[in-house]
Amino acid sequence: MKLYALLDVGGTEIKRRTVSEDGIPIDQITHFPSKSKADSATIINNLSEIIRNGNGMLPECVAMAFPGPFDYENGISYMKGIGKYDSIYGKPLRCMLYKALGREMPILFINDVEAFALGSAAAYDEAGKGRCIAVAIGTGCGSAFMENGKCLKNGENAPENGWIYNTAFRNGTIDDYISSRGQTRLAMKYFEKDISGRELHRMACEGCLEAKLLFTDFGKDLLDALQPFLGTFMPQTLVLGGMISRSFQFFGADITEYAGKHGIRIIIAEDTSALIHRGLFHLIQGGQDA
Repeated sequence: MKLYALLDVGGTEIKRRTVSEDGIPIDQITHFPSKSKADSATIINNLSEIIRNGNGMLPECVAMAFPGPFDYENGISYMKGIGKYDSIYGKPLRCMLYKALGREMPILFINDVEAFALGSAAAYDEAGKGRCIAVAIGTGCGSAFMENGKCLKNGENAPENGWIYNTAFRNGTIDDYISSRGQTRLAMKYFEKDISGRELHRMACEGCLEAKLLFTDFGKDLLDALQPFLGTFMPQTLVLGGMISRSFQFFGADITEYAGKHGIRIIIAEDTSALIHRGLFHLIQGGQDA
């Protein structure tokens, strides 16, 4: 039986799952530290050990979802100055992994939010039909624009690569506001200190007025940031994922009202990593070129 290793590579941790050639999960999602601030040798060795899954056995194929900027076709990271993977900037990861693993095998790379979008299209009928925007809100604001289950790189009324994070917004970019940094900015406004998203969620659940007002402001920023894209691309479906989307109950009122008026179905992903892994398998099957 052929086994495929699927890696959701983040700045803090790497989530791995093994599936069969039929896409059947062989194990549970396993979490590993990413060691993204380490030197390049440590990062490559860490990735190779995760690919081996601790038992020395190599899969038939590996698919990896990385955040950008990244040359996905050639397997080269261009992340620099954002606190993760600086030491592998401009280096050929595929070749470095071949050496660390001791042999060559298919190693595919794809943008993490693109994998999330492809997984969403496979998991939700509405996301795989017509036009859909997928947005993952976490340390940054990742996005992908889809039509009939295919991610658009330069589609009509869609931004280049489907990325909105670097779009000018208020006093910065969308990434500065629709992200954990955006939550930090609001936490300083309401609490005069940084508070984690998990803690803010707990406080809102317990009825903290300031936490609820913070999320209301975040929701207004989200709608203002997305509205131009929703208006021009006119999707039938909006899929929201990432850690911050788990607090949608507290910040989703404005965008829910807008979506209702414009016939947009909103889907809140319960498990973003599971959808990324599903998209990675879709990539291996040739469903979308990286």
